[in-house]
Parts: sequence; C-alpha cells; structure tokens
Amino acid sequence: MTLRSVGLAAVLGAGLVPACQPACQPAPPAAACTPPVGVPATARQVVVVTSSGSRAGVDLLVREGGAWRCAARDLAGRVGRNGVRPLAARRSGDGTTPGGVFPLGSMTAPDGQTFQFFGNGANPGVRGVWRQVRPGDCWGATPGSPDYNQLVSRSAGACRAPDEYLPHITGAYTAAALIGANTGPQRSGDDPGEPPLAAAIFLHRHSYDAAGATKPTSGCISLAAGDLTRVLTRLVPGEAYFVIR
Repeated sequence: MTLRSVGLAAVLGAGLVPACQPACQPAPPAAACTPPVGVPATARQVVVVTSSGSRAGVDLLVREGGAWRCAARDLAGRVGRNGVRPLAARRSGDGTTPGGVFPLGSMTAPDGQTFQFFGNGANPGVRGVWRQVRPGDCWGATPGSPDYNQLVSRSAGACRAPDEYLPHITGAYTAAALIGANTGPQRSGDDPGEPPLAAAIFLHRHSYDAAGATKPTSGCISLAAGDLTRVLTRLVPGEAYFVIR
C-alpha cells in the first residue's frame, strides 16, 4: 500500500468516527419494571395506574422466573371524572377513583358462586372464576344498606340508582375484574352512619361519547377492549394487585 493510500484511508476513517459515535453508543438501560412500595411480597402481577386528572397510564408488571418485567407499558386508561383520591378520603358518588394498593377482588353471588371476573360478553380466558352476568345481578351501591358493595339478586325495576343493574351495562361491562377496594365484611358504608368509601370499583372497558372519544368513569378504571383483555388474562387470584395513584 502506498503512503497516499494510507493517508486516504486515515482521512476516510476519521470522517466516519463523528458520524458513528452517537449511533454506536450503548442504549440507555430500560426503566426498572418493579412494583411500587407497599405491594405485598406475594404479588406476581401488579397493575399500576398513574393518574393525571381523569386520564391515566396503566402498566402491567409480572414476576416470572424470579424477576419482574413489564408485560405492558403506558396503556391509555381513564379514571374518575374528578381524578384519584385516597380511599379513606373519598365517598361514593364524588366522581373519584379510590387510591391505594388493593388486591384483585372476590365476591360471592347470592347463588353461591365466588368470582373475581364478570361480564356480559364472552369470557376472554381469565385465570380466575368468571361470572357470566345473568338477569337479577344487581350491584348494591346505596350507602347505609347491608347490600352496599355486594352483589344481590333483584329485578331491573327494583335495582335503582345508585345500585347498578349489571345486565343493562352491556358496553363497559363486556368484561371486568373486581378491584378489592372497601370489600369484605369490614367494608365501610353498609351500616348507617359509616362513611360510604367505595362500591362497584372495577377494571372494565372504556365508555365512549357520541364522537367516539373515551369518557371518564364514575370511579372505576377503564381501558380499550384489546388492552383490557391483555390485562385481564394475566391476573391470578391471590397474586394480582392494583396500585392506583
């Protein structure tokens, strides 16, 4: 090789270095997909809902092979029209979604079925018990009633607002998961004088206005149908938690 060739190669090589440097830098590490503080050590799936007004980014974290990873990032969610408020500070009907760390909920129907998921549509393949909504399924949401935040059996005419007659909510409740906010025998609001903290808090499908835009919820969390299926089919009773903030 001549000296001229060597010099030309050096010039060409030097010219390539500045152009290559940015592209050749190692990619920054991905954001850690670890659950927020407060999630029980038994958790294996965590739905993290980070709100901004009535909108939210929803992440699904799963623990597999001893490590956490993001199964879904920044899904477009909706929460209550008045945003998120800590469970102890909210009241039924105030248009907020309860904030806190909650397990996947469980409910026993009047017919004895204990379930974690329900819907008017087909079971998307959930890993818990699915309840196909049937005539008479009424979710109690009247404060000061023993039926508050319970599934009871009533006719459509007897299931009056704020109670929810599930067979009539065919869009949003195509498929849904129970969120364990203010559930169980120690729930607040089923006796007179107790603050009605929360009732009928679910993860369900978006509702839409006449223009096709998503609507805020009354207190639940909603996702687009495809994103909802993606989340619902990963949740396992006893392992799944929601972090709402």
